[in-house]
Amino acid sequence: MDMKKTSVNLVFFFFFFFVSILGLSEEGKALLEFKNSITDANKWLANWVATDLLPCNWTGVTCTGDSVTAINLSGLSISGQVPEGVLGQLGNLTTLDLGNTDLGGTFPLDLLNCSNLMSLNLSYTYMEGPLPTRISQLTKLQTLDLSYSSFFGPVPDAFGDLLALKLLNLKAANFTGVLPSSLGNLTNLTEIHLGLANFTPTAMPSWFANLTNLKNSLNGSIPEIFTNLTELVSLDLSQNQLTGSIPSGLIELEKLQVIELFANQLSGEIPADIGNLRSLSQIDVSQNQLSGAIPQSIANLTNLSILHLWQNSLSGIIPPGMANLQALTEFVLFENHFTGTVPGNLGKDCNLTRFDVSTNLLSGPVPVHLCDGQQLTQLIFFNNMFSGTIPDAYENCRSLTRVRFEINELSGPIPDGLWGAPKMQIFTAHTNMLNGNILPSIGYALNLATLDISSNWFTGPLPQEIGNLVMMQSLSVSGNNLSGTIPPQLSHLSQLNELDLSQNSFTDGIPPALGNCTQLKTLNLSMNFLTGPIPSELGELSSLALLDLSHNALTGEVPSVLSGLPLEILDVSYNNLSGVLPPGLLTVTDAEGNPDLCDVASNCEAGMQQTNSKINGPMVSAVVGTFVAAMIVLIVGSCCFYQRYTIFNEHQKGLVQNSSWHLTSFHKNTLREYEIAEFCNDPDNIIGSGGSGKVYKAVLGNGQPVAVKKLGWGETKGEALHDHGFKAEVETLGKIRHRNIVKLLCCCSNNESNLLVYEYMPNGSLGDILHSTKGGALDWAMRYKIALGAAQGLEYLHHDCLPQIVHRDVKSNNILLDADYEAHVADFGLARVLETTTITTWKGESMSAVAGSYGYIAPEYAYTLNVGEKSDIYSFGVVLLELVTGKRPIEPTFGEGVDLVKWVMNKIQRTEGLYEVLDPHLGCASHNDMILVLRVAMLCLSQHPRSRPPMREVVQLLIEAKPRSCREKLNTNTNVSGSIWPDITSTNLKNTAEDERKEMNAAANNDYNNNVVETPNFLGL
Repeated sequence: MDMKKTSVNLVFFFFFFFVSILGLSEEGKALLEFKNSITDANKWLANWVATDLLPCNWTGVTCTGDSVTAINLSGLSISGQVPEGVLGQLGNLTTLDLGNTDLGGTFPLDLLNCSNLMSLNLSYTYMEGPLPTRISQLTKLQTLDLSYSSFFGPVPDAFGDLLALKLLNLKAANFTGVLPSSLGNLTNLTEIHLGLANFTPTAMPSWFANLTNLKNSLNGSIPEIFTNLTELVSLDLSQNQLTGSIPSGLIELEKLQVIELFANQLSGEIPADIGNLRSLSQIDVSQNQLSGAIPQSIANLTNLSILHLWQNSLSGIIPPGMANLQALTEFVLFENHFTGTVPGNLGKDCNLTRFDVSTNLLSGPVPVHLCDGQQLTQLIFFNNMFSGTIPDAYENCRSLTRVRFEINELSGPIPDGLWGAPKMQIFTAHTNMLNGNILPSIGYALNLATLDISSNWFTGPLPQEIGNLVMMQSLSVSGNNLSGTIPPQLSHLSQLNELDLSQNSFTDGIPPALGNCTQLKTLNLSMNFLTGPIPSELGELSSLALLDLSHNALTGEVPSVLSGLPLEILDVSYNNLSGVLPPGLLTVTDAEGNPDLCDVASNCEAGMQQTNSKINGPMVSAVVGTFVAAMIVLIVGSCCFYQRYTIFNEHQKGLVQNSSWHLTSFHKNTLREYEIAEFCNDPDNIIGSGGSGKVYKAVLGNGQPVAVKKLGWGETKGEALHDHGFKAEVETLGKIRHRNIVKLLCCCSNNESNLLVYEYMPNGSLGDILHSTKGGALDWAMRYKIALGAAQGLEYLHHDCLPQIVHRDVKSNNILLDADYEAHVADFGLARVLETTTITTWKGESMSAVAGSYGYIAPEYAYTLNVGEKSDIYSFGVVLLELVTGKRPIEPTFGEGVDLVKWVMNKIQRTEGLYEVLDPHLGCASHNDMILVLRVAMLCLSQHPRSRPPMREVVQLLIEAKPRSCREKLNTNTNVSGSIWPDITSTNLKNTAEDERKEMNAAANNDYNNNVVETPNFLGL
């Protein structure tokens, strides 16, 4: 036994002996030399140690076998220069990502020895100098990203030898000259980004025609060179900035099978002779500004399978001959201005999978034959004027996954088989005149996630079989005449987050079993004939934000367990409730019309003649208290500031000579602290001021204009001064790089002042220009561009920063405009970082001071100091209203106690008031486009934080609200059921054009079901 132990010990001894002799591999030694040559202040590379045998477990290092094949240090705050002769020793390296670091120096020439390199990313670095002509040695390179770097000089002609290249990104680098024609050799190139560079302007070069796989980054009109490519089979110029019309010369390309021109800015009409392209199988010209009718000749395209014309301004009738296209599978025309009827035989001779003509002006009966091929998955025609009944032909259409025909003039019952379609995921039919019963066959629709049949004439009970639909997330049957009891089987719907049974004739009590639906966020049982007590089991609904039990005949007390829920609205008005309202519910409850319900026990004897004012009193007090506190802080602060002004003034002149400055730089620059500070001594340089300090314009010796914000700091006469958000701005902005976030170049600090140095924005703030005599110069296209840019900046803060950043002071004066009127979100003095792992959860931080600016503060701030990203979204909604109305958030003309939000809400309650809110400086041509953005603003301004869409969704909605000058005027005489504008409370606005493309075969998105917006029907909200 001892001999065995001795043998084992000898084995380990010799193993470690040989390891000590061999040491770290050669590749590991090279990487260690790299580490020792740079600065790693935050110890990101702390585990790069010489005691390891191989570097394969080091941060950012990936190995295949024992050899290093990938290095990814992207985003790490490492600085210094990449040493020469080091990376070239990694002979098997395929991926090198040094992007978004502070590394400088020139292009490492030894990297050209890495002949296996396939991906190289040096973007967002301080690397500079010209590129080597020998870069052609990297023959396997597929991705080359040099964007936002400091490389300069001409693009080497040798780029044309990188034949494997698929992505070339030179955006915002300092390259100059003319692009070499050798780039035409890169036939595998799918993406090329050249924006914001300094290339010599030229016409579209002829070699672009060789890049047949290119999918992006073209602008201007479609070059005529493409019309000469007679062998071209597929033309994909989608997702560019192309303008002008579709060239008639394309009609000569007889071999063309695919035309992809979607997501551009093309205008004019579809060529009348498009029917000559007999080989054509796919047409996608969606998301443009095309007008006119669909050419009759399109009926000649016998091979056409996919037709996407959505989101244009096309009009006229749908050519009857299209019903003869036997290869047709996708017929998608939504958001145009088509009139007349859909050809009755469409679908009879083809196998349609997708039919979407929503948001047009179509009328007549629903086509009968769309599902004859039994392959139809999407039947979508909401927001039209279809009438008559749903054809019985859809009784057996078992392939359907999405059916949406809300906001039409349909009548009669829904066919039995359609209720129980086994693959159905979304079924919305609200705002019609449908009648009959909800049939028990609905229990077979086991995949149904969204059912909305509200605002119809359905009668009878809600069948208990609905409890089988365990995938259900949103169920709305409000505004019908359903009767009987609420089936307790609803408790089986464990994924349900919205249940709306309001405005019906349900009787008896509220089923206690509803407490099992623990995912519920909205529960609305109002306007029924419910009796009995409020079940205490509802206290199990831990996610519930809105509970509406108003206008029933409920009795008993309000259960105290409801105080533990995250309720934002509790409406128990107009019942027969009694007792004392739990204290934790005082600020969120409407209890009017309950004479025996008290807010405190001492008031019970006097009854509840003034119930509503008593219960809502604490909320009013909170609002008034917050405002008064803010005013007191402002007055006291002003006095203190006045007393200290002379002290600061004494230091001002000797600021540069008598203080020791410390400069911290966040971007590559040659700024000098003494040069910056000099400009803060001259009042003539002041370009703005606010609660946190003055802003100066400085033009430095190198000609660079910058904006300098000067903040107080340090101690004066033994009393510490407030830092006015200095640390918050530095900590926040110093690590952010986004085109729509103002760039913090550096900060300077000493014992008396802090200076924040930003890139200079020549057009000032949005608030200043919008609410001045220059406001009329901002046309709608420019305002839309500003809105989208600001939204994208906030989206970055909320969704792409780790941890998440909440701005907390979003307003038009904190949106700065550069020379091209590109929006930059600024002023992070109130910003806070939210330490949360789930950014879609509304989670705020309790504040001890007022966060935000008057007129922009979200309503929930009146009763809680919790501030989260939903507060930013509300404030951004106010900014959108400013852009649409041209008015300030607070104006005397609104009346006492009325801000911009209330003013707009009051106006659009009336049909004729809608146009009164639109800025008269912009004229009528933009009205319909402005209304689309107004609808997005109303989503952001929902009273309930959980009902506001996340910024990522706001950006998508704004993208889809892009101006289209050829829209027809909104028909103000049209009622809701005939409106051409979608309904925001339904899922349709959120079922965006891009979502339709992505979700064609996917399940419904949960987040689409969570919007409760208290806005008038005229906007379709």
